[in-house]
Amino acid sequence: MRSKLNVIALSIVGMIILFFFGISWFYPYSELSLNKSLTYHADPYLVEDYVQQLNDLTNNFESVSSEDMTNDHLQYLLQMYDQEWMMSEESAKMNQADIDQIALDVKEARNLLLTLAFEETYSPNVISQLKYVIENCLAIEESVYDLRDSETHSRDTLQTQYHNLHGTFENSLRMLLTFYERYEEEKVKSE
Repeated sequence: MRSKLNVIALSIVGMIILFFFGISWFYPYSELSLNKSLTYHADPYLVEDYVQQLNDLTNNFESVSSEDMTNDHLQYLLQMYDQEWMMSEESAKMNQADIDQIALDVKEARNLLLTLAFEETYSPNVISQLKYVIENCLAIEESVYDLRDSETHSRDTLQTQYHNLHGTFENSLRMLLTFYERYEEEKVKSE
């Protein structure tokens, strides 16, 4: 009789442990998850293109010696894009603290872009590019908040969200590069 109770108790404990491990695996950001993290596997082609775009923008920025508000703000904007999880083909473990840091970086970048929009004078061509950069930054911010509030999303859904966020960052980086190139062209023309 006592042996039967031990087997039943161990079975119940085993099912509870299995339940929590199952929740942790299938729903990594769930309230019931034991380890609230996810390993993001970046697409190597996306990483390669992203790193190339970031290097192009960094090289363009470093080749300019003028100090003005746009160049000053650009060095801080680059920090938002310079994140290891987007530049490495190695898997990256992402948790809530990482998402919160990304959200903070994006919010700061948005504020810098809005400062440029309201305090600098640009040609209409450059203003339209700045508008696209701001819109992309808002899209990134929305995607990050969706990730932050994704307690009920499955592992596959979260992988897709991270991949989409990575692609949105890459698109935003392209827009920022175009904005900066147009800005530099207009500045050369006006001198």
